[in-house]
Amino acid sequence: MKKLMAGCSLMLAVAALVLMVSTTSVAKDTWTKGWVSDSKCGAKGAGTGHVDCGNKCLKDGEKVVFVDEYSHKVFNVDNPDALKDQMGHRVAVEGPIDSAAGTIHVDKVNALPEKNKKPAEAGMSAMHQ
Repeated sequence: MKKLMAGCSLMLAVAALVLMVSTTSVAKDTWTKGWVSDSKCGAKGAGTGHVDCGNKCLKDGEKVVFVDEYSHKVFNVDNPDALKDQMGHRVAVEGPIDSAAGTIHVDKVNALPEKNKKPAEAGMSAMHQ
């Protein structure tokens, strides 16, 4: 009987842990500040002066990404039409972020004043060859 109780307790603890992990990886809608970039440049394109480069990458088949301003983590945007017109700009977006999958769904977007952060100049031209 003790083994049965211990086994049930262990299974309950594992189930609780799995539930906790699954609910924390998908956040509720939250506002996040960052930059709109492309999948080729990623975090290197998170700054002023990336509009032309990013739009060229989009025309060449790259995807729209969102770069978190604080963590510099790059998130794939699962509804890219919401951000494609904001390429190279600093924005605040609202929507659920799935950290485990590295994706964000943008429900709302607001333009923000751009800081003087410049994207890494080294290597930008090499990315387009």
